[in-house]
Amino acid sequence: MTISLTFPDHSPKLIFAVRRLQAAITDLGETWTVNETQRPDMDHMIILSDNQHAEGSFGMTADASVVAEGFEIRRSLHLGNPALFVLARDESGAMYGVLEVAEQLRKHGNPLSVSECVVNPGFPFRAVKFNLPWSSYRRNECFDLQKEPVRDLAFWQAFLDMMAENRYNVLTLWCLHPFPYMIKPMNFPKATPFTDEELADWKRFWTSLFQMAHDRGIETYMINWNIFVSESFREHYDADAVSDETFYHHGDYYSTEQIKQYTRECVTQLIDEYPGLTGFGISVGERMNGMTPEERQDWIADVYFEGMKNAGRPVKFIHRAPFSVDPHITRNAIEKNEFLPEPVWVEVKFNWSHAYSSTKLLMTHGGSDGMEGYWNPAPQNYKITWMVRNEDFFTLRWAQPDFIRKHLSDNGQDYVGGYYIGSECFIPANDYSHVPGSPHIEWTYAFEKIWLYYMLWGRLLYDPTTPDDVFADAIERRYGKSAGRPLLAAFSSVCKMPMALASFYSFSWDFTLYAEGFLATDKSEYNTGKAFISLEDLLSSEPLDPDYLSIRSYVDHIIDNQSVEGYVTPRQLADTLEHDARQGLAELASIGCGSPSLCCEMADVEAWAHLGLYFAAKLRAGVCYEVYVRTGDQAERQKALQWLEPPNAVQHWDDLVRVTNSHYVKQPLLHLGKTPFTWELFRPQVLEDIEFVRK
Repeated sequence: MTISLTFPDHSPKLIFAVRRLQAAITDLGETWTVNETQRPDMDHMIILSDNQHAEGSFGMTADASVVAEGFEIRRSLHLGNPALFVLARDESGAMYGVLEVAEQLRKHGNPLSVSECVVNPGFPFRAVKFNLPWSSYRRNECFDLQKEPVRDLAFWQAFLDMMAENRYNVLTLWCLHPFPYMIKPMNFPKATPFTDEELADWKRFWTSLFQMAHDRGIETYMINWNIFVSESFREHYDADAVSDETFYHHGDYYSTEQIKQYTRECVTQLIDEYPGLTGFGISVGERMNGMTPEERQDWIADVYFEGMKNAGRPVKFIHRAPFSVDPHITRNAIEKNEFLPEPVWVEVKFNWSHAYSSTKLLMTHGGSDGMEGYWNPAPQNYKITWMVRNEDFFTLRWAQPDFIRKHLSDNGQDYVGGYYIGSECFIPANDYSHVPGSPHIEWTYAFEKIWLYYMLWGRLLYDPTTPDDVFADAIERRYGKSAGRPLLAAFSSVCKMPMALASFYSFSWDFTLYAEGFLATDKSEYNTGKAFISLEDLLSSEPLDPDYLSIRSYVDHIIDNQSVEGYVTPRQLADTLEHDARQGLAELASIGCGSPSLCCEMADVEAWAHLGLYFAAKLRAGVCYEVYVRTGDQAERQKALQWLEPPNAVQHWDDLVRVTNSHYVKQPLLHLGKTPFTWELFRPQVLEDIEFVRK
């Protein structure tokens, strides 16, 4: 069979998608040809178009229900041959439609089996949060290891390809102070430490990155924190500059008229020198301690808004919701502003730094109440964009499509524009977690290892009705038909564990929970390696989710003969965790380890299962121990010991150590400072729980 492809060859977005379609046709053993005009001797035709280039679609336009970035696949005859039309209102929609055709071809093997459909994006804003390793918000070896790969455009080509294929349309790039890496400020030339040649190289990098993103339908935003200047600026232009030790991401505000002028001019110059940059974003809070909410917003207006006004073109804008809540101040600043393109995207952290907890919005940055003032009443010219921060798993693969679906369903109100996914503490470039030279490593970059994570979020943000079959088929294409559905089912079962822990064990900022390590830190424990969640910690913790009963509250209910109906009790949670873990392990047992990379994925499932079993045993031990403390019943104390000793908690942790040591090495982890992370490191603390109960 020869398949004829017709498409506007001047569209980089369509060219990108057509290459994927051509590869799919070739993989099926069929041939394809590109035709500017149709010939009647072709076996099948695929005609790609958007409404801006209707001459290429033979008078056909997309259905009236198709919106921006949406598409229609329509079947018809042309010149007597079966033809498949991909119709859209813009090039991005046409690109996504072509990718859909390629996916269906791979599944069905025949153009005649491609389904007609109309698909529109569920959310207009589908973003990746990417923290840059230079001028980084956090400092650790794990960031230093990423500087070289993240500066390589080969990495970005692969990353942007992944984003486009998964229907992401926004790349947000975060660093404390990007300007010295991008421009030489005209009135503050010594504020950048780079030579003209070095800066020219940086400029080629940024320009290429922004263009590659644009060619894949991806908007780019630079986002920084406040109030910062470069070290070179402090050296040459600020005689009263504070020391480097104090001038970091958190602290009292320090601002002068010269700092405001410098930052304002940097904003203007950055926008003017990089026409490929879509937008800019700011954070109201960092280095602003001691300022009132009004003073913070006034500083933003005087510096960033004025800098944007002075630029030669308008740019889109991301305004992070201030950490100190006073919604009407920010609302007034945005809703009365006439120069900002609409909508402005107002970023709000969902459940602070640990969105992998509950699908219910239980807290925002700072645990503040009153954030609902940003969306009640409904905003006029901005949309809320939820920041789904992941500080809970960096090494083990995670895939739980039902959690994502429920998140989008519960939090996709009309005032919501979309989501960001990403991390402050993990950059998905250099994969430093694996044993060097391991046959598992069939990928170049860390994001390629966690490919299913990105696919789930991206595809479900674009179309929340996407069924599990799409993800199972993707697994099958990698690992064979026997792996697809059972591996997805196994992941879906065991990957509920981090959300269970985060719902039961309360947290706040980044380092206060790290679910895959069963760790929680505060500032006094940072860099000590003593972050393990002990039985004593579990006993004293209060759940994040009010539907959960803590161990002590549950025992109160038991002793007082109070009903626990409507609550999730520790014992119920333990039963669920064990059921999910056992089910995941059973699904694994049906899969043959057909390749080293598949074995690696299966090992991660097994690791999550052992974590779930460990958590379940520890919850049961906690209940028994607390009953003993209240009643003096030695039998309950003995039960607690039994749940902690082999073959229960200790054995589950040993199984976790065994499976993770089989392919992972000690690795830097921000939560532990200079102490390398490995699960084996915490085995002594697992045993300490037994001693705690025996005392």
